[in-house]
Amino acid sequence: MRVVMVTSPGTPFPLLWLVQLLLWFHNHGPQLTEAAPPCPSPCICSNQASRVICTRRSLDQIPDSISENTRYLNLQENSIQVIKSDTFKHLRHLEILQLSKNHIRQIEVGAFNGLPNLNTLELFDNRLTVVPSQAFEYLSKLRELWLRNNPIETLPAFAFHRVPSLRRLDLGELRKLDFISEAAFEGLINLRFLNLGMCGLKDIPNLTPLVRLEELELSGNQLGIVRPGSFQGLVSLRKLWLMHSRVSVIERNAFDDLKNLEELNLSHNSLHSLPHDLFTPLHQLERVHLNHNPWVCNCDVLWLSWWLKETVPSNTTCCARCHAPPGLKGKYIGELDQSHFTCYAPVIVEPPTDLNVTEGMAAELKCRTGTSMTSVNWFTPNGTLMTHGSYRVRISVLHDGTLNFTNVTMQDTGQYTCMVTNSAGNTTASAVLNVSASDPSNTYSYFTTVTVETLEPRTDEEESARQYINETFIDFPNPTVHQPGVTITPSLSSLSSLSPRINRAPENTVTEPPEHVTNIPGLDDVMKTTKIIIGCFVAITFMAAVMLVVFYKLRKQHQLHKHHGPARAIEIVNVEDEIGAGAGSGISVKSKRHFSSSKKHEPHSLSSDSKDSLKVKIM
Repeated sequence: MRVVMVTSPGTPFPLLWLVQLLLWFHNHGPQLTEAAPPCPSPCICSNQASRVICTRRSLDQIPDSISENTRYLNLQENSIQVIKSDTFKHLRHLEILQLSKNHIRQIEVGAFNGLPNLNTLELFDNRLTVVPSQAFEYLSKLRELWLRNNPIETLPAFAFHRVPSLRRLDLGELRKLDFISEAAFEGLINLRFLNLGMCGLKDIPNLTPLVRLEELELSGNQLGIVRPGSFQGLVSLRKLWLMHSRVSVIERNAFDDLKNLEELNLSHNSLHSLPHDLFTPLHQLERVHLNHNPWVCNCDVLWLSWWLKETVPSNTTCCARCHAPPGLKGKYIGELDQSHFTCYAPVIVEPPTDLNVTEGMAAELKCRTGTSMTSVNWFTPNGTLMTHGSYRVRISVLHDGTLNFTNVTMQDTGQYTCMVTNSAGNTTASAVLNVSASDPSNTYSYFTTVTVETLEPRTDEEESARQYINETFIDFPNPTVHQPGVTITPSLSSLSSLSPRINRAPENTVTEPPEHVTNIPGLDDVMKTTKIIIGCFVAITFMAAVMLVVFYKLRKQHQLHKHHGPARAIEIVNVEDEIGAGAGSGISVKSKRHFSSSKKHEPHSLSSDSKDSLKVKIM
């Protein structure tokens, strides 16, 4: 503070000097008397305790009395095992927290509460087995998260969705990682760098949510094959590293989504060749590393030589050497030309064929080649060029060269030309797609009658068992048929394998009258579906017939057992009301009648005059 002294002849000088001194103490006195913030005893502090360094102090817990002014806290290389809840809640100014190279195995929920300004959190080289997702709550300014070299086994869905502000995520060297959820990286819309190197990955995980990712590290894995769509959605990616990943095959259009890729490193892999024009969609690619691969220098790599000469003419060391054949071994790929080889134009093994479809249906035009090293392009009726891997709302070129329509419209009608290209030239094949308008009032149906009859020998006590299963109705709406008088006959040949007791009904024939017949699109598919349904129906019918036979046999046995059960002997004793002349001898006269009873005979009727004197004994 600057004090201006104003004097006058009548003002005493000592008084003005005293006023100036008091004003200076008033403004600077607190800074002289205020004590420095405390520093934890095992740590080293600097810059008014804004930097606290506690490395290699054999700490097993977070020290107390860390200053509230701390912005940088280093706790690396200690023996801390658990981070408890609210441990750092008073450090509201903390920006960098380093907890690496400890023995941390558990981070409690709320462990990082009270850190609204934290932007860097380092947890690498610890013993975490799970991602402590809930502990990241309220870290609204976190930019960097380091979890490298932890025994983490899974990356669950939404593992990092609580920290959408992340720009750098290091998950390298997770050697025990065996599962990554499809939604593991959901919410990381601001991520710029991702490290998944040395994680033992066999497939590239779903990275579609990372729309702003610029650098991707996948080195040191076991990928084997890089497939189309592996990098879908990574439109901002500029650098891709795939070194030491055991890559032996890269399929067509594997990199087509990487429109802004500038650097690609494929060194130290097992690549023999690359598909024709693999790098053509990569208009921004400037640096490519292909060294330390067993390249087979033949016609399949000739395009690569031309591309390297045009793109990186001054850099041949990046482009590797031929491994085979022996005559070219050791030669740089960029130095090859067509004089070294005898090449032939590609052959279309399965050319497209004319196709008649109804509006709204799906359709495919095949264009299969004898090798995957060629490129496939399609020319649409309006002259648009569609390359392999390109797609629109309804139309796409699959990685095998097939032109796929999810649903056709009348505007899709026309001639489509497939062009297959390699270093020696190109081959074309054309087909016409004819789309007809759908007729909602025109439907046809299949009627199939299957009769299964089970016969048993007729006897006097039972009737024969019969079962009829009639008229299975299968309806296929909205077809169109182009050939008049088309006859559709479902096959029931599978019935021949059934039991001899099952009689097959004659096959039914359905004939569409010519006036209602226009065209049947995909008739083979319809017939296949019909045969499958009929086969299932016959199998169910056969099972029902067998169950019916078993039922009738059990019923017959039960009836026979009931008819021939043990007979019951009944003794009826008549007792005379009066005793005759021999009563004195003490002998009573009894008349006995014995008979057996069964369901086939009616019981004997008794006279009315003897009903009162009967005794019935059942033997």
